[in-house]
Amino acid sequence: MPKGTGLERLELRLERPQLTFRFTYAFHAREVRFERDVGQGFERLFPETFSFRADRHDPAELYLQLDDLARKPQLLAPRANRRDSDLLVSRLVLALPRYLERLLARLADELPEEAMERVNEDVALLAQVVARFLGNRDHEDGPGIRMAGLHLRKLVFESLQALLRRRVDSHYVERVMRGEVDPVEPADDLSVSGLFHTLEGGDSDAVNRALVRLTERAFYRWLEDACLDEDNQAFEVEDSPFEDREVEVLRAVVDSPGRVLHRTEDLSPFLRRAGHRDCRRVIDKLARWFLRQYDVRHASAMIHHAEALARGRVVPHRVLSRHSARNYALALAGLAAPFCAAAIGYQHAPLFFDLLCAGELLLVGFAVFWFLLVRFCWRRDLSFFHSLVPRIAAGIIVGYLPIFFIDEIWGFVNRPFPILALVSALLGLVTLLYLYTEVQRRLGASDLAFARARELFLLGLLQAFGSGLLITGLTGGYMASRNWSPGAETVPVAVLAELLPPFVGELPRVIGFESVYAFPAAVFVMAFFSFFIGTFLQLLWEDIPITEPL
Repeated sequence: MPKGTGLERLELRLERPQLTFRFTYAFHAREVRFERDVGQGFERLFPETFSFRADRHDPAELYLQLDDLARKPQLLAPRANRRDSDLLVSRLVLALPRYLERLLARLADELPEEAMERVNEDVALLAQVVARFLGNRDHEDGPGIRMAGLHLRKLVFESLQALLRRRVDSHYVERVMRGEVDPVEPADDLSVSGLFHTLEGGDSDAVNRALVRLTERAFYRWLEDACLDEDNQAFEVEDSPFEDREVEVLRAVVDSPGRVLHRTEDLSPFLRRAGHRDCRRVIDKLARWFLRQYDVRHASAMIHHAEALARGRVVPHRVLSRHSARNYALALAGLAAPFCAAAIGYQHAPLFFDLLCAGELLLVGFAVFWFLLVRFCWRRDLSFFHSLVPRIAAGIIVGYLPIFFIDEIWGFVNRPFPILALVSALLGLVTLLYLYTEVQRRLGASDLAFARARELFLLGLLQAFGSGLLITGLTGGYMASRNWSPGAETVPVAVLAELLPPFVGELPRVIGFESVYAFPAAVFVMAFFSFFIGTFLQLLWEDIPITEPL
């Protein structure tokens, strides 16, 4: 692509009619130039050059020039025919989005903000005109043309978004999102020509309304109809003009400088619009899509935000998700800490550690019953439940069923710690392997797949540990007395606590008080067993991701 003084030109060569075609967006003059060279130098294709100036031209004229390129081959060269004009227009449409994207990236570093504002106006209008021209073509287009159409949607959205940030007061946008202001005005003309004249006019209220509505429309067309539509395969082909689908989704969804979604205010304003059906629909789609990408953190953020929107409790500074491998590991460490401490110092303060471990068991039970009675039965709020990936929890519960009431498993739990640790480590690594295989098959990238599989593994292990702590605390006394009693007769759990050798270090195999006993050895082993069985069953008998919503 040759460069002039500050201008980039798009040149296309047709060999049969011996024609060189040149397209130029002259940003300094705000003109779109169509030129040809049939051996005598470049000359204008049309008598008048289109410019983005309301007092001189209308976008309909640019549309007609594109239409003439397709329908009047004699404009190109004396030897050109209709096939040549179709080929030229197809190649122009294929190359134009990349040309404009490169130009925008270069000018963003070279031009002042006011000049860049005019460039974004022109590109938004030009991309909409070309997209409309593509939509009205009367013959079937190939995948390349469809790709160009999606690329034009991205350009329209990004250009309008830049104009929205520059020309519309942020307080007005926030009032629209909260439902305090309605941007719909029946008299507004939101066509390409209407936007053209609105932007060039002096009515700031009309500009505010038009940019908010059109940017919102472009946002949904790009995010929902392009990024979240995996059937288009636009992000997976080798020569795609886009980055990875997940990168493009996050770029559209997150509106913070670092592109990190942490709080509600980091979301795009169009995902914070109260009482808006399109907003709620897209948020639900995003939650499901992130779950299918095994991205629990962003899925959880969408789930909690959807619930807040539905209940009218959107708080800008609210943290949307705390899901991460680090937090899972910290939660596991917190649950295991009393038992680890007891393994070191139980003989020095047995009463203290009995209280500590019994208190943890009561705390876990209280949390579960609080969720069931308050969050579910009273508030009807299942966002926390859905954000925990319930298919993993369901698999773990299914995994507990065949092992919890089997005498041989309880007998195995009484083996020495090194054997239990070795078996548990083996089960854990195999479970991680199964998870990684599933995730990598869908995501492809090994590093990303391993990171996502590791997060799922830690989340599942946390759920298995918590479930085991509660289940064994409620009914483990019966199974322990039945299987761990030294003679033919069952021995009360309190007596077993004195008779059995320690699990590891000074940690007893039974710790706590009457009716509030924890069984650390059983929890340790059964957590890995249940998670392994649940994952194995899920992956082999379900042809859907383990994170698929219920």
